[in-house]
Parts: sequence; C-alpha cells; structure tokens
Amino acid sequence: MRVRKQSKREEMEQYAESLGLTMRTWSPGDGQTRYRFFDRPGPGQTYFGPASGIHTALGMKQAWDFLYSYAAGQGSRSR
Repeated sequence: MRVRKQSKREEMEQYAESLGLTMRTWSPGDGQTRYRFFDRPGPGQTYFGPASGIHTALGMKQAWDFLYSYAAGQGSRSR
C-alpha cells in the first residue's frame, strides 16, 4: 500500500494550524495563488469572510516567510 505524500499546500496548512492559524487560499487564474491567514476564524470561514484575515501573502514563498516570522514572534511573546 502506497502512502500519499503531502502536498506543499497541505504541509503549509498543517504548520499554520500548529501556530493557531487557519489558512485559506484563492487562485484567481493569474498564476499567483493568494494565501490568507486568520487567527480567530468563525464557522464557515472562507478566503473572503466572514472574519478579516491577519495577513494575505502572494505566492507560497511570501506565505512561508509570514509563517516563519509569526512563529518567531510567538516565541518572543512567551518569554
């Protein structure tokens, strides 16, 4: 039995969840996926609402940069 490898998007989503964030994506067809992060999403949260996101990244690199920065900031708050 083969185990399916996680996609990079799934990996990012899991990492965001480990930081207490929810991630939603939108691909409008221009070649640049948008990644929006929420810290207190309500039920039925989508990329567009009902809650406002805390950050929107254009592309996977910006999204990872945000997550790493967010994680570093969390560590400094606990001290």
